[in-house]
Amino acid sequence: MMFNQKVDPRVLKEFAESPRQREVIDAVISQGSATKAATFLKVNRRSVDKMITRLEEKAAKGGISPHRDLIHQTAAGFEAKRISTAYKDDGSVALQWVIQEPEKKSLKERLDLMLEGMKDDLSGFKLPVKTPAKVNADYLAMYILGDHHFGMLADSETKISGDDDDWDVKIASQVLLESTERLAKRVGDAEVGVLLNVGDFFHADSSKNETTNGTRVDVDTRIGKTFKLGGRLFQILIDKMLLTHKKVIVINVRGNHDSDMACHLSSCLELLYDKEPRVQVLQNYSKFVHLQWHNNLFVFHHGDRIKHEQILQAVIKNLDDEWSQSKNRYCHLGHIHHHTAREISTMHFEHFGSLTSTDQWHSDSGYGSERSMTAIVYHKQTGEDSRVKIKVGK
Repeated sequence: MMFNQKVDPRVLKEFAESPRQREVIDAVISQGSATKAATFLKVNRRSVDKMITRLEEKAAKGGISPHRDLIHQTAAGFEAKRISTAYKDDGSVALQWVIQEPEKKSLKERLDLMLEGMKDDLSGFKLPVKTPAKVNADYLAMYILGDHHFGMLADSETKISGDDDDWDVKIASQVLLESTERLAKRVGDAEVGVLLNVGDFFHADSSKNETTNGTRVDVDTRIGKTFKLGGRLFQILIDKMLLTHKKVIVINVRGNHDSDMACHLSSCLELLYDKEPRVQVLQNYSKFVHLQWHNNLFVFHHGDRIKHEQILQAVIKNLDDEWSQSKNRYCHLGHIHHHTAREISTMHFEHFGSLTSTDQWHSDSGYGSERSMTAIVYHKQTGEDSRVKIKVGK
């Protein structure tokens, strides 16, 4: 059987990582061409071509690209760093040297791979949520979720200080839903609702039960189940906010516990609501996220490994237009699990508390703070108008 691809699809199959990639390549092999595979799978030919191109690029990194005379595949988990080829007088390959290095995936590549197999299930999902009959276009309500550490396991019987509450995914879900419900009843009829996660929503960032930097942590369940339950929790929160607000903006700041998971969460939510014009999910490939709303500039960062003065310098340098167009400037942060506030050069810096119980390490170290969640209502011209804080715990 003859194929039109630059690399034999039977070879490309070795580089397929997701079930969807393997399904497409199997169809190309069985049907004999990308066109017939697209018809067989009932998808656009362009989608098949894009996936084949992506696999050909991966194969090239792995040392396989016959039309470029690359014929030596690298070892599993490695990619070609540099390739040198010696040719005979007739143009054929005489010798080839391949220097290999451990395979590197960018964050975007990891996200694309993870989401590829989910698009058919999520894309275009339409939520039957009615638009509220009456809203006030002059106001924005921001629900601020501090470090929630979803997936953390804490046992009150083993803790010697701080609060004495247990914590697992069930308790974390119940506490967040109840807290958001209480806040929603008190923020009024603002046209825009912002669901702000200031980082560390997830407790761990990998299946090794480690944070982004590799610190081992106590977890309640498997990372896949944690992510699924956490995503479902966000969906419930967004749907509830759609009942109150005409537009909902979702912001997931990357924390020091869950830098990659926060990106995955935003990308999945973006797919889930891509046919719902009332929901906007801001991308978070950077540690900084910003939102300009009328006369208000909001900057978001988790608050780890950076000083307020450094944030201010970065904002003035990179958001000079937004800075000059705004009278009210805010930087919202998390990380320290308790509330602090200060003002530097007309920018208000504020760290927000957390609903989370203490884990074993923090308890043994004597840490503990008020457990709370805050919602702030902003006026489009004058900035902060009012705020509500609710407390939980014993």
